[in-house]
Amino acid sequence: MRRSPVKAVLAVAFVVLMAGTIQALFRTTYFTVVAVLLVWGQIAGFFLPTRFSLTGDGVCVRGLVSRREKGWSEFRSHYVDKKGVLLSPFIERSRLERFRGVSLQFHGNRDEVVAFVEHMMTRDDDTGDSAEGGVTDESV
Repeated sequence: MRRSPVKAVLAVAFVVLMAGTIQALFRTTYFTVVAVLLVWGQIAGFFLPTRFSLTGDGVCVRGLVSRREKGWSEFRSHYVDKKGVLLSPFIERSRLERFRGVSLQFHGNRDEVVAFVEHMMTRDDDTGDSAEGGVTDESV
């Protein structure tokens, strides 16, 4: 949210507009509250702090109310863009990778994260190679 204040304002404006529209159409607070909670559940990760931890064992993404851990063996490919790295369980691009993969956001440590992810994705699991250390990042 701090990195994209315009997007934050647009997201809040969308939720307020949606709530106003639902309230006007149905004239009931119940449906309005349910709709706002459902939409908030989808966009809360943008507004709440998220911690990313990369270790030799896997990836951990911790939010305020959620925790997601996956081992490196669960990922088959990765894609780097200007904002982060997408770790995908698929060998080739798929529309499902955004839902089944893990998106790691950069926070001033792009080179370190990319180097660590590439090392972990290309290491030979048969030799038992394990990376020492890891990368920890906090993003908001």
